[in-house]
Amino acid sequence: MFDIVNNLKTIIAEELDVNLKPEEIDENVSLFEDGLGFDSIATVELISLIEKHFGIEFSDSELGTESFSSLKVLADFIAQKMESRQTLTAG
Repeated sequence: MFDIVNNLKTIIAEELDVNLKPEEIDENVSLFEDGLGFDSIATVELISLIEKHFGIEFSDSELGTESFSSLKVLADFIAQKMESRQTLTAG
């Protein structure tokens, strides 16, 4: 879980144009207006990067703002997606 949060911080800092270092990103703040200030374009880019880096795919129903309310919530969500993918491929 901690690794996922750190990976997300690195992805955001290095691959999105946010002018932040990984250590400057608080995993508990919102990704949107009152937090990191992501707009829809940055959010779409982040989703694409997450899918590429973590080998998961978001369905349309999973793209609601609640999954992206903070990095911690997003990391939990990614962990669940990865776990369910491993269960499917193992079975």
